[in-house]
Amino acid sequence: MKLFVPIDAQVIAVLIKVQSRGRNNKEWRSGMDPYKMIIACTNQKGGCAKTTTAVNIATALAKGNVSRGISPAKVLLVDLDPQGNASTSFGIPTSKLDRTVYDLLMNDLGEELPVIEDYLIAPEVIADSMKEAWKQQHPNKKPPTEMVELDKEGKIVSSGVENLWLLPSNIQLSGAEIELATRIGRETRLKEGLASAINEFDYIIIDTPPSLGLLTINALAIANWVLIPVQTEYYALEGMSQLMNSIKLIQRRINPHLKLFGIALTMYQNTNLGNTVSEEVRTHFEKQVFSTVIPRQIAIAEAPMEGAPVVILKKPNKRNKGSHAYWSLAKEVSTRVNKLRRKFGINETSKLQLHKLNNSD
Repeated sequence: MKLFVPIDAQVIAVLIKVQSRGRNNKEWRSGMDPYKMIIACTNQKGGCAKTTTAVNIATALAKGNVSRGISPAKVLLVDLDPQGNASTSFGIPTSKLDRTVYDLLMNDLGEELPVIEDYLIAPEVIADSMKEAWKQQHPNKKPPTEMVELDKEGKIVSSGVENLWLLPSNIQLSGAEIELATRIGRETRLKEGLASAINEFDYIIIDTPPSLGLLTINALAIANWVLIPVQTEYYALEGMSQLMNSIKLIQRRINPHLKLFGIALTMYQNTNLGNTVSEEVRTHFEKQVFSTVIPRQIAIAEAPMEGAPVVILKKPNKRNKGSHAYWSLAKEVSTRVNKLRRKFGINETSKLQLHKLNNSD
C-alpha cells in the first residue's frame, strides 16, 4: 500500500525542461558564464533541512577531503533567510552585524560594490566566532581540531573554514520583500550586488527562505543550479509542482541558464514511511536524486549549538552518521561538478589556487 501521493505528470514535464536547459554549447557560451557553480538550496516547504544542507555542503567543499576525492575550494555561503540560521550555524552573533545581505539588496547606487571587503565575513572571523560559541558551551574543553586548532595560548592555528566566506543575514531581512516590491530591478538585486564577487569563488551556495517570494526569486535569478532538499516524510513533495513552475517562469523571463542540479533526501528514518517516500521520489526523479540519504540525527540538530556544522564538528565515521552522510553528499556534489566540467570542456584554474597565489605575492 502506498503511503505517498505521487507527483503529477505536469511536474515531471517541467522537471525535464529544467534538466535540459543549458545543454546546448552555444547557450553555455553566451551571456553570463552559465557554468558558474552558483547553487540555490531551495524548497518552499519548511523543516526539510535546507539550511543544514546548504551549510554542511558549503563547509565540506571549502575544507575538502583528499581521501574522499574532494579538492578544497574557495566557497561563498549566502544567507538569504531572515532567520539567519546559516549565519548562527557558525556562532555568528547576527544582532551585532554592521552589514548584511539586506544592505546589499537595498543598494540603489547602481554601482559595483566592494562586496568582499565590506560585506562578507572572512574565514578568520568565522573561525573566531566558532571558537567563542564552543567556549560558551564547553568552558573547560578544547574544540575539535577539525573545527578550530588552538595553540598553547588559545590562539587559532588553523580551522575547518579557512576557505569559506559568509554573506550573513539577520531579522532585518524580514522586511526586504515589502521594501523591494516598489524598487527597480527587484528580482535581480542579489545578482547585481554580488557582480564583483561572482568570479572570485569556485562555489557560491545560497540558503533561501521557506517561501517562493522575492528573496527566493533573487536567489534563482543569480543561480545556475537548484539543489532541492526533500524531507522523507508524508507530503514531502507537497508544493513541488509550484516550485517547478516557479523555476520554469524564471527560466523564461529572468534566468535562462537555471537548471536542476539535484534532489537530496533528508531527515530519513528507516521506517515504512521513510522507505516508501524515498522510493517514490527516486521513481519520479531518477538520476536527479543523490544516492546519499541524510539521516534524522540528534548530532546534526545539535551542531549549531556547538558553533559549527556537523561536518567539522564530528569525524565522518560509522559512529557519526550525520557527518559521514553530509561528507558523502559533498562528494557527490563534487563528482557531478567534475563531470560537468569534462562534458563541456571547462578547464579553469581553481579560484582557491589563484587566491593563495595572490596572497603569497
